[in-house]
Order: sequence, then structure tokens, then C-alpha cells
Amino acid sequence: MMSGSRPIRIGKRHMRLFCVGAALISPIFFTSCSTSPEPLPLKASIGVDEIKEAIAIEKETDARSDKVAPAGSSWFDVTEGTSPILITAPHGTKPFREGSFRFSDGGGTTALARMLGKICNATVIYTTYESPSDPNYYDDNAFKEVVAKELATGKCRLLLDIHGSHWFRPYDVDIGTMNGKSLLGQERLVRELISGLKEEGLENISYNYFSGSEHQTMVKFASANHVPALQLEISSTCLRPAEGDLEAHRFAQVLEALVRYVELQERRKQD
Repeated sequence: MMSGSRPIRIGKRHMRLFCVGAALISPIFFTSCSTSPEPLPLKASIGVDEIKEAIAIEKETDARSDKVAPAGSSWFDVTEGTSPILITAPHGTKPFREGSFRFSDGGGTTALARMLGKICNATVIYTTYESPSDPNYYDDNAFKEVVAKELATGKCRLLLDIHGSHWFRPYDVDIGTMNGKSLLGQERLVRELISGLKEEGLENISYNYFSGSEHQTMVKFASANHVPALQLEISSTCLRPAEGDLEAHRFAQVLEALVRYVELQERRKQD
């Protein structure tokens, strides 16, 4: 611009004409000028009945958390499904580790795992009474034997291991992948999970605070058996639906996100 001349102002109409003209010369330029609307959100799939059922499971699990399994019965249970996604909840009740019982993650982890399995028709393995051996710390227990059998079928393409995390921690969900090792080269598994969680309003995501690298964790066990695995440490604020409206809402958000994630992985396996 020459010294002393007035600045040239371009209105919106002129800019549109400029973009159209430029498009005739360069399609690449047109792409930068054009705008497209944001995609519309998906319809929610989780309803009130699902959360009521989850609350009942949470209460039942919490009531048995520190009780020994009755004679002749098991301290964990399995619900069979046809999905290639295997779900585990090994700390819904108190686990025995290094000579004493530890605190449980709470019945909300069992409720989340079971509802996810029910909606997605996935196999779920979860504790029902206090655990004589911590399934996420030791390998030599009946829980891990059942997990091994599921992995050996060849049906399983991904393991989701669900845990609860202290409400003081700053994240909504921490994703453990043994610092990437348990993904077995499939990094999209964690990226798609993060994207899905954020779409449901769970913005505070941590990565490998609890990596699952120490001890004999479920993700270590699965990846050693050639199945990629994710350890989900979910804030306890999302795992106590019986405590109030906000907690139930956050539980529904997590369940919605995981249902959509599992369904996405199922579609990918069918392609």
C-alpha cells in the first residue's frame, strides 16, 4: 500500500466472490474458504432403566465386598457374550494382596462392567465376593485361569480392564497401556477411546498414571497372550450412581462413551 493511501476494506460479499473466483483457479484454495456445518450429535442410547439396574448391581456388590463366598460357590462370576471385546472388573470387591485384604474399587466398577457387557453382548468376568487372590496382582488364581481360557479361544480382540480411582485425582479417566506396550502396535485403540470419552463430556483424560506395567496386571496378562488391552482407572465420582443425581449422570456419561467405543471396535473387526 502506498504511503498516505487509505486502507482497502473488503466486505463479506466481496470475500465470497473472491473465494469463488479463486476456486476456479485453485481447488485447494476453495477448501480453505468453504465452511461446513459441525456434524450433529448422536442420539443417546443409555436410559433411566439402565442406570436403575446399575444402582441395584452396585448396592449388591458393595454389600458382599468383604464377605467370603458361600461354600460351594465361586468368588467371581462370568457372563458370556458374543462380542470380541472382553471386559474385566477384578476389584469390585476386596482383593487379598501381600498378606491382607485391600480396599475395593467399589461396586460401581462391577456395575459398569456388567451393564457394558449386557448392552454390547460382551463377556464380562467380575468378582462377587472378597478375593482370596488379587486378580490384578497375581496370575496364579482361578480368575486369571478363566481369563486365559477366554483369550485362548481366539475370539477376543481387545480386553478392557475396569477400575476405580480416588476422587481426589484430577482426571476423569486414566488410561493404562504399559506406556503403549499393551496396545501391541494398535495406537488407534487409545486415540479412539480418548475421542469417545471427550465427546461424552469427559475432558480430563490422563495417560499411563497407572500404566499397568507393575505386578501381574490384567493388561500385562492379555498382551502377553497376544490380545491388546486397556486399563481404565475411572474417577470414583463417575462410579457411585446410587449416591445422587450428579453421580448417576456421570456414570451414564461413562457408560455411554464405553458402549459407543465397544460398538466401534466391533464394527472395525467386521470390516
